[in-house]
Amino acid sequence: MKAKIHILLLLAILTIQFSCAQKNNNINSTVALPFNQEVWKIMDKGRAEHSIDTTIYDGKMALHLPLGHTAYLNNKEFENFEMEFDVIGFVMPGVGFRGQDANNYELVYFRIMSNSKKDALQYLPIFNGSLPWQLYNYPKYEAVATFDERKEGTVPSSFHKYLKQGIINDSLKIELGNLGINFSSKAQLQFINEDTWGIGDIEQLKGGFLRKATSGWELWNPYVWSHVKIRVIGEHATVYVGDMIKPKMMVKLKLGTKSGNISLRNQFFDAFFANVTIKELKDSVSKISDEEFRAESGNYLKTWKLSPKFTKRDSAIISQLDSMQKSKILWKEIVADEDGLVNLSRFMDVMSQSVVLKTNIVSQSNQTLKMHFGFAKHMIVVLNDNIIFKKEMDVTKEEGRVFIDNETIDLNLKHGTNELFLVLTGDEEYHQNWGMITRLENMEGIKIE
Repeated sequence: MKAKIHILLLLAILTIQFSCAQKNNNINSTVALPFNQEVWKIMDKGRAEHSIDTTIYDGKMALHLPLGHTAYLNNKEFENFEMEFDVIGFVMPGVGFRGQDANNYELVYFRIMSNSKKDALQYLPIFNGSLPWQLYNYPKYEAVATFDERKEGTVPSSFHKYLKQGIINDSLKIELGNLGINFSSKAQLQFINEDTWGIGDIEQLKGGFLRKATSGWELWNPYVWSHVKIRVIGEHATVYVGDMIKPKMMVKLKLGTKSGNISLRNQFFDAFFANVTIKELKDSVSKISDEEFRAESGNYLKTWKLSPKFTKRDSAIISQLDSMQKSKILWKEIVADEDGLVNLSRFMDVMSQSVVLKTNIVSQSNQTLKMHFGFAKHMIVVLNDNIIFKKEMDVTKEEGRVFIDNETIDLNLKHGTNELFLVLTGDEEYHQNWGMITRLENMEGIKIE
């Protein structure tokens, strides 16, 4: 009873400290953020509120976030800050910041399942609820990071015959139990590649990786605490994992320099957070030079006119485009990001139907010019009333990422004005990716109108 009273008293003191920091706007002081309803609000994907779930996990008092749950920091917004925490998560735990509402915020998340790979860290600007991971990719928006994990033991190579997608085989489960690793009847195997299988146990909230080694299959436990720091100042964010001196990622942010809410987020499976602290910073502290983020010069097509959404009919797309041209629909002038990327979720509140992006290419002569581009998820290219490209994105290329060299086509330009239309349909199944990037081979004798 005394111990319980002591814990409650400690939480009360920490909450009061946080409240005082809020009221006094105590810049450059580190504030601990205890896990209670005074400090955090827990919401699921449907915006229903939930009670705070705390537990002792791997030796630390932790906040448990089930799949799709988000913890919002109450009554305080930040523009520039430094945040540190310990994290455990099988798939994609992360941090949202500068949030304007539930559908518009900056996001950094951790692919712990991609430990030490080039996509272990990801930055995304979230516009209108879209999670455009295919558009924002390495090396600018994804980076290598190594998360802590623990080797639990080895099973013989002969157990490869028990590695099948779905519920874990009893023989394998017994062998792992002999190592002291026990999984429930709901534990499942997930094929990752020929050398790696994942184990997820939703009932016991744990998992692991079976990795091929010379001695057999090694079981590695990713449910080990990793320390993370995120530093946000001005237009830039830096992310540290393990090593708090050298950042693993530096990105230029997309939503602008404005204050907003902070959130701990979990996209899939279960995640745990511990020892969360935050420090508000002045925008003059350790700013990063834009020179590090200067976009490469390139012949990107950046200015477009964007149509309203419409229901595309592939067999009649030319007549649909002709009707649009003759009608009085309102075309919106848009500009791509400095690196040429057009994320349509910035301009559309709901990912549905299709849109047209149009521009005029004025050529000083008859010439053939190559156009390099990438897109998500389906694109039709029309030049001077001729369909010259029609295809769905090939997700086998570049691990499903959108890059400038995903596709290349010839533009047969006539002397004078050439009308270029891109009919683009997004990922309507998952409502995540809808955008493109385009570049001309050269701009000699070319003007874009």
